[in-house]
Amino acid sequence: VNWADCYAEQAATLNINYIERRNEPLPAPTNLQTQVENGVVKLMWDNPDSGDLVGCFVVRNRFHPPRSPFDGVKLYGGPDMYTLDNFGNADLSKYYGVFSYDHAPNYSEPVVIYYPGKDGK
Repeated sequence: VNWADCYAEQAATLNINYIERRNEPLPAPTNLQTQVENGVVKLMWDNPDSGDLVGCFVVRNRFHPPRSPFDGVKLYGGPDMYTLDNFGNADLSKYYGVFSYDHAPNYSEPVVIYYPGKDGK
């Protein structure tokens, strides 16, 4: 780092640029589905069509539908349209929630699916 005083030829300047950000969340993902592959639950969905989309956040909750992106175990956060629940037991029932998000981050309302497992409850 080279610091120069204000009387030097190359005086330091502070430039502040305002970055516009969304105030409203993105639409929720659509077409959420589950299937079991090799004993692991696979979740698939369609991302909303938006240039502001950063990705989707997938949450698992054993007891109730996830109400927020932090209401359960985070399984995935990123731009893909599927994930695997590698650490969950495919025999147990549970809820999954998928939230889309932007750079702010603003999270969408969840799209939720109930996975009945083998216990079917």
